[in-house]
Amino acid sequence: MLVGFIEEVEASRVVKISPMERRAEVLAAFARYFGPQAGDPVEYLEKNWGDDPFCRGVDGGYWQTGVWTGYGAFLRAPIGRLHWAGTETASIWNGKMEGALLAGRRVADEVLRSNSSL
Repeated sequence: MLVGFIEEVEASRVVKISPMERRAEVLAAFARYFGPQAGDPVEYLEKNWGDDPFCRGVDGGYWQTGVWTGYGAFLRAPIGRLHWAGTETASIWNGKMEGALLAGRRVADEVLRSNSSL
């Protein structure tokens, strides 16, 4: 079983093409990454999580336009000695492992800077 996610700008593009075109693109990508056998599956299923009434995202929530740019800095601002690190506080790769790692690095830098001024 192979599972893939189409996200962000690419998702905005592929949601507008036909299911057959989307299938062809997905299978071509699987074949490119995993070899020709991955491009010829026994079964192919897809789901647009944005259309699911009970889901607010896949590995991260969907926020309304302007929430992250308007309030993102407040989600990660330290409160006294308490610093916030986690994928939800990442300025890029929010909701992803990469975002969590970047948030951890950011907080480590914040803590080092705040302790150097003591």
